[in-house]
Amino acid sequence: MANTYSQACVLDILRHLPRCAFSERQNAAIEWAMRVLGLHYVPSQRTMKDVERALQQLCGVDSIRYSGALGHVYYANDFARLIAQEVGNPWVRPHLKFLPEDSGSRLSEAWQAKRWLDEMDPDLLTQMIQVNNQDFYIYEPALLAAGDVCMPVRWFTRGDSILARAHPMSQTARGWIVHEHSTLEVNSNDLLLSFPQLIHSHQYDGLPDPRVIQGSQQIKDGALVPWTRTDPTKGNEWRAKANGHRVLAFPIWLYCDDTSGNVSKKWNKHNSFLFTAAGLPRRFVHREFNVHFLSTSNLAPPLEMLDGIVDQLRECQRDGVWAWDAEYMEMVLLIPSVLAMLGDNPMQSEIACHIGLMGKLFCRVCWVSSGTPDHDESELDGDADDQASDASSLNSATSDNAGPRKKSPETLAHMVDRVKRFMQIDRMRTRSETRGILASHFAYARQIGGQNIFKAERTRTGIKDTFQMFFTEKLFKISVKRGCSRVQKEADIEAAETEFPTDITSPVWRIKDFDPHSDTPVEILHVILLGFVKYLWRDAISRLKDPQKAVLIARLNSFNVSGLGIPKLAGSTLVTYSGSLTGRDFRAIAQAAPFVLHDLLAADALAVWQALGVLVPLVWKPEIEDIHAYLPQLEKAIQYFLDCTCRLTPRWFNKPKFHIVLHLPEHIRHFGPAMLFATEGFESYNAIIRSHSVLSNRHAPSRDIARSMAGSNRVRHLLCGGFFPGEQSNYDQARQAPLECDGSDSRSTWIAITHQRPLDHWRSIGLAPRELLEERHFSEQMLGFPDPHEDQVNRSKSGTDMIIVSMCTANHESAHR
Repeated sequence: MANTYSQACVLDILRHLPRCAFSERQNAAIEWAMRVLGLHYVPSQRTMKDVERALQQLCGVDSIRYSGALGHVYYANDFARLIAQEVGNPWVRPHLKFLPEDSGSRLSEAWQAKRWLDEMDPDLLTQMIQVNNQDFYIYEPALLAAGDVCMPVRWFTRGDSILARAHPMSQTARGWIVHEHSTLEVNSNDLLLSFPQLIHSHQYDGLPDPRVIQGSQQIKDGALVPWTRTDPTKGNEWRAKANGHRVLAFPIWLYCDDTSGNVSKKWNKHNSFLFTAAGLPRRFVHREFNVHFLSTSNLAPPLEMLDGIVDQLRECQRDGVWAWDAEYMEMVLLIPSVLAMLGDNPMQSEIACHIGLMGKLFCRVCWVSSGTPDHDESELDGDADDQASDASSLNSATSDNAGPRKKSPETLAHMVDRVKRFMQIDRMRTRSETRGILASHFAYARQIGGQNIFKAERTRTGIKDTFQMFFTEKLFKISVKRGCSRVQKEADIEAAETEFPTDITSPVWRIKDFDPHSDTPVEILHVILLGFVKYLWRDAISRLKDPQKAVLIARLNSFNVSGLGIPKLAGSTLVTYSGSLTGRDFRAIAQAAPFVLHDLLAADALAVWQALGVLVPLVWKPEIEDIHAYLPQLEKAIQYFLDCTCRLTPRWFNKPKFHIVLHLPEHIRHFGPAMLFATEGFESYNAIIRSHSVLSNRHAPSRDIARSMAGSNRVRHLLCGGFFPGEQSNYDQARQAPLECDGSDSRSTWIAITHQRPLDHWRSIGLAPRELLEERHFSEQMLGFPDPHEDQVNRSKSGTDMIIVSMCTANHESAHR
């Protein structure tokens, strides 16, 4: 019987290999091969499906069905369950960080950068720390050892110490005043009494009741304003929700991109959302093992899918996500948030409700303009990767012009003006300003005959909400309807509006503490490697004659790559197929080009490559020793590269990427080294989505891929020794409820779990199934698991030695014999 269990376990793993998915026919062939080789009691296909269904019910991730606001059905995996599994995974949990760090001038991780350390909404940060068996929460008065009372507002680390940024408090005859105009640092060792303890002891210390806050002073010597951060009589609301448990922040890098669902060259667009935990170190954060699938669809556009994901996120932020902590070995409450959204330039523009790189106002971050007011949004040049594909947005009668207008000759003065604009940062776009513009756009759309004004304003502002356009299109159809009076049209528009959702703007504006203009950092893969390096390499090859190309090929073939961490260069491929290279090729070219192109190009062209050779190592710097010295150095390198490019030819400055790179230094300051928000790890994950798409029945690819990915996630979690709820519980009962949502009220069954579950109700698989993976390093080579010796992660061996797969297999196999 033990062999039967092992066979079932092996087959379950084979059916969920991330990069080696099998079809039904291939699974049948594997079953046949096992039988003819003499293996007995091989589980049938039907049995394995029952096993998979039972295991998903026991410890898997649900795929939630959404009927989107734009009319498409799509599926998204349970976000709460995914992040709970990360905290309950003994291979991942030791690496996770929940507090930002003040590392001085050194910068190497996301939690050391300005956004997490200084700028994030405290409501989304780690709410409390434990000191001397007391829970100290932010926005609750705390008594210090020196006798002062302060109001902590955020926790952070410095070295081995935990500190708080806090506002001093002063007492009056009737209560307390919070001086929010002043901030001080408090070491956790100086914390004496938490809010509940202070309530009980304030009279003995001769202090006013900490629950009586008269108000807050925003400006020194200014008037008092009401204290609204909390209900001062109750303190931080998370204290009651946590009921004595830790409350930890869980920021994520959220990624969206489109990929083809076909192996062939025929494009079959699938929009996908993925994420990784921002609390993981840089060396782990973009490994395939740590990338998690949320949703994909070949029909729903990105913003419609984001609507369902945001519903889940807001529910998690409101109630918290309970998880079993594999390190503390207790329940903790997680507060997820979006640190940044990653993607290529067209996708980031769509997320930011921006008109795109082809617009006159082509930058999603600032208000830089490409030219004079008579230019339209079709005049900027760019390669295919510069432009948003039509499928990523809704096609409508209000879309951009079908073809570019004929350009008038550019004068020298206009060219100089255009180049100057490209080489400087304009006024920054803001979340509040864009929301106001979108509100005015909809007001124009509601007017009879407002379509032309709507289009003109969209061009003037560079703001284009593809989610909102679905609804404005309906209004435009009514507005231009023939044979109807104005009064009838106005009545029809009012009737149509009653059927619209409450919020018809992009769901990105419902993400708490997220500004899509500033929190979509410059993506260095597409801007530099697939941008500058690609442009310049194609240009260089086009300038060379055949004898010079032969010399270049010979130089590339003989180029010494030792110390660069790259394989030997294939000169013939890099030169002959210069128009079909990948980011990996351009990474090698960026390092070799200044040497191999010597004396083959003019001095000005070679100077551009030399400037790029200075810029690229600075951008891909994994650890920044002194951020205050690094950023000016990076800015100078960018300006020098742009100067050299301009001296070569100003024609490059019709490509928006030559401006977008100017925002990179500030994004590094906010999010950490550029390698942290590079997307190579996510891009490589597209191959996994594609393999699951190929095996879908094509009738409901969003559902099939989501469920298949959920199965792979389950296998990953179990084989890592991750914890899951065992025995019958209210969680199991909650899973019986239908998982259908209307797109406005997401339903996560994991949220139904409570912290009132004893330790006995949490399980992990035993050692036996994990030992199967040690054969020929199967887990590292086929499942993408990290090398345990490299990461020095102690695998948890808690739980029963019974293979959890076996319990289900035995029952189902006997039922089908």
